Amino acid sequence: MSNQPLAANRLVAYAAPAIALQAMMVPMLMYLPPVYSQVAGMSLSVVGLMFAIGRAFEAVTDPLIGALSDRTQSRFGPRRVWMAAGTPLALLATWFLLTPGPGTTPLYLLLWLVVFYAGWTMVFIPHQTWGGELSGDYHERTRIAGFRETGSFVGYLAAAGVPLVYLQLMRGIAAPSFEQIVDTIGVFFAVTLPVAVGLCFLRVPVAHAQRQEHAASWKDLFAVLKRNKPFARLIGAYFIDRCAMGTYFFVQPLIIAYVLQLTENLLLVALTNTIAAVLLAPVWVPITRRLGKHRTYCVANMVTMVSYALLFVAQPGQLWMAILANMVMGFGNGGTMITPSAMAADTVDHDELQSGVSQMGGHMAFVAFVFKAGMAFGPLIGATFLAQFGYQQSGQALDPQGALGIRLCASWLPIALLVVPIVMMWNFPIDSRRHAEIRRELDERRRSAAAG
Repeated sequence: MSNQPLAANRLVAYAAPAIALQAMMVPMLMYLPPVYSQVAGMSLSVVGLMFAIGRAFEAVTDPLIGALSDRTQSRFGPRRVWMAAGTPLALLATWFLLTPGPGTTPLYLLLWLVVFYAGWTMVFIPHQTWGGELSGDYHERTRIAGFRETGSFVGYLAAAGVPLVYLQLMRGIAAPSFEQIVDTIGVFFAVTLPVAVGLCFLRVPVAHAQRQEHAASWKDLFAVLKRNKPFARLIGAYFIDRCAMGTYFFVQPLIIAYVLQLTENLLLVALTNTIAAVLLAPVWVPITRRLGKHRTYCVANMVTMVSYALLFVAQPGQLWMAILANMVMGFGNGGTMITPSAMAADTVDHDELQSGVSQMGGHMAFVAFVFKAGMAFGPLIGATFLAQFGYQQSGQALDPQGALGIRLCASWLPIALLVVPIVMMWNFPIDSRRHAEIRRELDERRRSAAAG
């Protein structure tokens, strides 16, 4: 594990798979639920439940993949092997998942969600872990995470921009359907993922995990949550943070298209959110140098809260207000995407110092799981909340009570959720000074072991 800065061109190549992976998350979170509601006739509550159950399977598969990738020995690098295997599996599931028909059942949705998430995770977790192993330096890890998460936001940008260009500008469809948007992004994902993974393999150096005398057992893997208190605190806060975002993304098409009556501008609003994230996400990297990662994470969540409040007061037809809110949101989201994985890598060092075992893959698996679980549990929260206001199926007639429910679900509900992670993380125990101490102790231990 080197402490030397990596060349920018290598970090761009490292970030490339994140573009495809996160582009596909946009329809999964925003457009696919209404597609299954409208095309297959499922209620939003049933769709939300299927997504939540699909994520529940990852409570096992995510840590399993992380642990197995830690143990994998290959001259090609342990992370590459898993990414190569997961790519075709994710592509196969995408085909079936994005082609529902009138007779599609909840079981069909659940089956292909599970297969898709398995393939996606086989790429995502080793990719995240690889980044944590490229450097042991506190600030360089933030830089690596910054490149990767900027790639993620480029993926979000593509998920909004590609349908906008293809469907509205090239094909002249004024208000593309959710189904058309999903299909277009699916094609982009199928083309981009294998190309991006190949580029990453060619340009990014292999980073082998720290060899251990004894491999961590399955029991040891889950013991991470008990013994590594800073990590447990981090992922607890991150789960609630992602629940808030998942709730908003679930309801975003509804508030923009139906409450604000901006159906023709749905992709444009999503595009401004992502452009702001892409352009402004790098700003958070120098901010972490001044405030520390944990305080930066809290400030970024506060910025996101402001964006939700703006949506509550936006009036029908106010495109400028919807764009402003989403630009502010994109800026805030940049900080909440970059800092958690960088902090997680620091807690791995803390855990190694305490336990003598380095489990980067296992830790990153838990980070990936809470990210996806929160984003998937958010739609269930949103659908359940909307049902209390009588809004149960996408496209149904909107009355004042349903409109109020959508507004609250897109604003004050996620705001209330975000208070919790801010309180949890404001005084996080691992800052730059503490991490430097941990790294010194680890280096001394390794030198002593090598000399003995």
